[in-house]
Formats: sequence, structure tokens, C-alpha cells
Amino acid sequence: MSGCSHYHIGIPLVPGLSLGLGATKDGNFSVGLNTGWGPLGAGVAVNNSGVVAGSAGVGVGVGAGPVGTGVGVSKSVVLHDPNAAAARVSYRPAAVAQAGELGTPANPVAP
Repeated sequence: MSGCSHYHIGIPLVPGLSLGLGATKDGNFSVGLNTGWGPLGAGVAVNNSGVVAGSAGVGVGVGAGPVGTGVGVSKSVVLHDPNAAAARVSYRPAAVAQAGELGTPANPVAP
């Protein structure tokens, strides 16, 4: 999910559904479910940081026996990022004053 150089393997479960296992060069891994029919495919995966992503793509390939080559394009989107939720919790609106920021009658603090 992160990094450009990655490895992916699909393990067929039933026709049209496979278990996807992936790893990147930076040490991250992912596990997901993939489905496809013809040149179209879609999947959802979670990585070791808890980030859940969905993807969809289209591809074509040619081959003879066990040797083949292919090309495809896909788009993925983050569906859930537990780290992003922590960043939102730490947000402090400007209107909330901290202790000592309220000022005194002789030294007021403007809102």
C-alpha cells in the first residue's frame, strides 16, 4: 500500500475470488480479498499499520504456457486510516483558551 516497488501474490479460493498477499521493499505487508472477471478486478486490503484500502483496475495479458506478460491500470483509495483519526483528536480550536491565556483585568487577552 505504501511504496512503489511491491510484490503481490494471489491465492485462488473459489472461482472469481482470491486471497491477496503483498509486501513492499520498505517492509510493509498487506492481506486482502480480490475479485475479478475478465479484465476487470477489485479488492480490499489491510496493511500492517491498520490502513484499509480499496482498489479497482483493468488489465490485459498474453502468454504461452507458464510464461506471460501483462499490463494494467488501477486506482486505490484509503477507506480507513487509524492514524488519521488520532491526528483529528489532537485538534485544538483557536477559541479554546489554555490555563494562563485568559489574561487579567490589567492585561486582557483579545478573543
